[in-house]
Amino acid sequence: MIIQGQSHRIHAIRQAVNAQQWVIAEELLHEAMQRGRPDAETLYYMGILHEVRFEIDTAQEFGERSMRLLPNPGAALLIARAHRLRGETDEAVRMCDRALELAPGNVLALAIKAGSLEEAGRYDEALAVVEPLLERARQQGRQPDAPILAEWSKLLIHQKRYAEAIGVIDDLIANHQPDERRKCGLLYTRAKACDKAKDYEGAFRSAQEANTFEALPFDPEVYREQVTALMTHWSREKMANFPISSCTSEVPVFVAGMPRSGTSLIDQIIDAHPRAAGVGELDTIDRFALQLAGAWNPDLEPPESFGPFNSRKWTQVAEKYVREVRKLAPTAERIVNKSLGNNRLVGLIARLFPKTRIIHAIRDPRDVAVSCFMGGFNNRMHPWTTRIDWVVAAWEQSMRMMDHWKATLDVPILDVHYERLVRDPDTEFPRIIEFLGLEWDDACTEFHKSRRTVRTLSYDQVNRPLYTTSAGRNQNYARFLEGVDFPPYDPFA
Repeated sequence: MIIQGQSHRIHAIRQAVNAQQWVIAEELLHEAMQRGRPDAETLYYMGILHEVRFEIDTAQEFGERSMRLLPNPGAALLIARAHRLRGETDEAVRMCDRALELAPGNVLALAIKAGSLEEAGRYDEALAVVEPLLERARQQGRQPDAPILAEWSKLLIHQKRYAEAIGVIDDLIANHQPDERRKCGLLYTRAKACDKAKDYEGAFRSAQEANTFEALPFDPEVYREQVTALMTHWSREKMANFPISSCTSEVPVFVAGMPRSGTSLIDQIIDAHPRAAGVGELDTIDRFALQLAGAWNPDLEPPESFGPFNSRKWTQVAEKYVREVRKLAPTAERIVNKSLGNNRLVGLIARLFPKTRIIHAIRDPRDVAVSCFMGGFNNRMHPWTTRIDWVVAAWEQSMRMMDHWKATLDVPILDVHYERLVRDPDTEFPRIIEFLGLEWDDACTEFHKSRRTVRTLSYDQVNRPLYTTSAGRNQNYARFLEGVDFPPYDPFA
């Protein structure tokens, strides 16, 4: 509870949110918003509603509005979680500290603070948050709070205390009654600990159970048809009549390809260059694509089929994007965006930024399949990650899309194979930098020394020196991959 004396409606909203009855919560919240100036708690719960939809920017906006009306720990933590998801560690920690000022000892604030620091590779600082809480619980003869134990299990993995991490997770699952989402997260962490301990069966079984939560159906044939439709729509002949931006900036660079294909490593290499930067998985272009889809009229020929989104509007969107990324990296001459949806949007990107460069990240489909399956993606956004054979189908369609863009677009596209990247960095790193039109800088080889937080499943990998052990990772899970029809792949051909 963040405000005393709420109305009956607020009480009903709180109950619906706590029960995760989102349809009811949405109806009640919209009623409350329409009845005049909303109070701080209504704004807070509106933020929560957007957060569960992964509309993070909007969730943060409602959290900030709630805080302006009445500072409260719930809204502060809503804002902290938004910063954490973007990899904005210092801002996330600051908002956790603000929540702790408002509610000293708040366990959730301490857990989010520790988790934000852990994801930034600031393990000693995370331990400084968690260890006193563990010691206090021991002295009081009680179990530590579940959110703290969950963060502790991750820190144990970094300390290579894998058996202890697994024990903590098993106890949390057995004795703390986590809800489905928390249990899912714990199982993915367990899979990671088992993998590190070389208990590959335990790792696979943990990920398999985790992938049952929020799993959605996926039909590879339907997905193939959707990709075919996209390629037909974005053919060279049709694109000739599409709107095109007059933006001439060479600043925007995009990494496209399957997740877990080295996109984060490429991002870090580029970001380490003194004249370049990375902005992670910025979804600005994804949101514009949704606007275009909403306005599209299939009964008209392009450019009229795009409705109000003419070339002038596309130029405005492109120039606004350039301003947005320049604000994040004011001195950079090249700024890379590795949003997961880029492989679908390369055609749109090329029409928005005719001077852009595209880097296509490619990795062995067997390794991609294992990494996606084990990784803990958002199953609702990427339903194909919950089965090995589905990941393979998605990999094939991603390659098909990228081949289409190479054949139909005039912007340069550079293939970067993960296996080559990690085994021959002396060749591959400079090749990437040269492709961007920049001179080589040795800082790129020390990308792991950056204190930048990479908000991705690879966060604890790209903050380490280059290593090759992830190439061929699938061999550890060979018996679980039997019967799956993998496409041929040779990065050195």
